[in-house]
Amino acid sequence: MSVIDQLKRLYPSITINKLGFDNHLEYKWFQTEHAEIVGIKKDELDQHSSELLSIFLKPLSSEESTMTEREKHWSSLLYKNEEIPEMGWPASYRFVLFSIEDVEAEKDIVKEALQSLFPQEMPLLWTSDRDGIIIEEITTNNQEVMEFEGMADVLSSDFYTDIHFFISEFTSKPEDASKILKWTQHGAGIAKEHKLGSIITYKDIIPYLYIDALPQEEWEHILRAIFKDIEKDKELLQTIRIFLESGSNTSLAAKKLYMHRNSLQYRVDKFIEKTGLDIKQFEGAVITYLALLHMEY
Repeated sequence: MSVIDQLKRLYPSITINKLGFDNHLEYKWFQTEHAEIVGIKKDELDQHSSELLSIFLKPLSSEESTMTEREKHWSSLLYKNEEIPEMGWPASYRFVLFSIEDVEAEKDIVKEALQSLFPQEMPLLWTSDRDGIIIEEITTNNQEVMEFEGMADVLSSDFYTDIHFFISEFTSKPEDASKILKWTQHGAGIAKEHKLGSIITYKDIIPYLYIDALPQEEWEHILRAIFKDIEKDKELLQTIRIFLESGSNTSLAAKKLYMHRNSLQYRVDKFIEKTGLDIKQFEGAVITYLALLHMEY
């Protein structure tokens, strides 16, 4: 008689990972030595019984119990430093980190909504009650890469809470997965710290890497030497930032700021006069933009 057959005599609710997981939270999950996943209703278990079962069965979290085989392989590769699994490796992949403001959002519903964005099911790993990782796998040459623009707004309206995405670069090397994930998580932290928006890529945080590496004493010297005369002119600083983010295109920036082109040009000239930085030239534009990102105004 197998272990599971013996357990069935003690726990009538036992199931072999066949619930469809509509009510998987009602169960406590275990893994047998043969990698079978079994669930027993929590109301049939007390602490003593759980401890006894844990001697010869491996306890699992509810998320682990519902993982697909591919998600288990990714989890092992990323978190357990195990060898690269034989799982039919994708041609390329990238990490899409997501964070949900509302901790009470149901994970199953959120996962289903996120999966619906993709043409095929992608591995999804939860890292906390509100954070997780989607591994976007590219398996064929004609497979479309997911475009996330506007997706955060759609999902936020569906769940009545804000959702933020941070997207890594694509890579084809499985041996780099753990390293790239750590870099991506670091980038997501920078995006959150600087409140960069709901959909941010690895490219968007590169300027902030330089900013965050600048010692405070050095920044104070820059502020005193160059921006002392305009530090408190918030309107001017905002205008110059929009001008630079518009590719130094006066007409485009004026449109974004709802002002006349000549008024914008006046402010640009005023900034150049006050700071000595010619933001119409590349060098002056780079220096100024990095400084503006550092400022809080």
